[in-house]
Amino acid sequence: MNFIAIDFETANEKRASACSLGITVVKDNKIIEEKYWLIKPKPFRFESRNIIIHGIREEDAINEKEFDELWPEIKSYFENNLVIAHNASFDFSVLRNTLDIYNLEYPNLDYACTLVASKLFYGYLNNHKLNTVNRHLGYKFNHHHASADATAAANILINISKELNLNNIDDIAKTVGFKLGCVGNNTYSPCKKIREGVVSKRWEDYEYNNNIFSPETDYFKDKIVVFTGELHSMSRAEAIKIINDLGGITRNSVTKKTNILITNVKNVEDLSPNQMSNKLRAAVNYINQEQDLIIMNEEKFEKILEV
Repeated sequence: MNFIAIDFETANEKRASACSLGITVVKDNKIIEEKYWLIKPKPFRFESRNIIIHGIREEDAINEKEFDELWPEIKSYFENNLVIAHNASFDFSVLRNTLDIYNLEYPNLDYACTLVASKLFYGYLNNHKLNTVNRHLGYKFNHHHASADATAAANILINISKELNLNNIDDIAKTVGFKLGCVGNNTYSPCKKIREGVVSKRWEDYEYNNNIFSPETDYFKDKIVVFTGELHSMSRAEAIKIINDLGGITRNSVTKKTNILITNVKNVEDLSPNQMSNKLRAAVNYINQEQDLIIMNEEKFEKILEV
């Protein structure tokens, strides 16, 4: 099966503020090309909450092309192709809104959403975030880097295709239970669930592994743990349950008794105080007062859980 996987990151709350794009080209169910572009958004404004997610700042994009300058270079990846994305409603909203502000015509394409497909095919998972589904598939990647996210979305569809032994997206959609979306002539139709379809056979291993889970680490035992920000790999409720199962104590706010603050921010030291959440600022202040408190990013949290 041949298709293009995409992922956009945005600079602020506006869907037309694309600041990076990843494109992964798949031919005969094999990845043959991975491309990445930084984009200068219009207007040129980066919000701290977006920076925390993807790490792209004003200085990274100031000398890059705006989308209308980049479009002639990338249009061929979209036009008359099957294009996929995880949570595709977001990515295609970014594409359409960005094309609109430059008065550019929409490309003609069909698209599939691997989030919709995952909710059907891997419905037994606790959530269907890009990280969660790929962890289930045994694939690790640098989440919220547009190129890595595009390849991770491609990995999901490749796995579904191989497990079903189907190489036609129409057959896959029919079997799994979703309808393809489309873009063209300044029109748009979403990819959506139409019925319950076939479920992955991986659920048997998933159930077995979950039932025999026996934590061996005492890293979090008797520690007071606080979370800040949305985790990429699991829901807050799942993370809290894990800490409690490991003997830790979870709280909602950072105090003088807090031992560990877990955040989705990779490099807290790169943030200015006004870019931090209230919990992060409080933790940094307590650390500066020599409190025995550590700030742990999500990557380290996951590595400890793997132990």
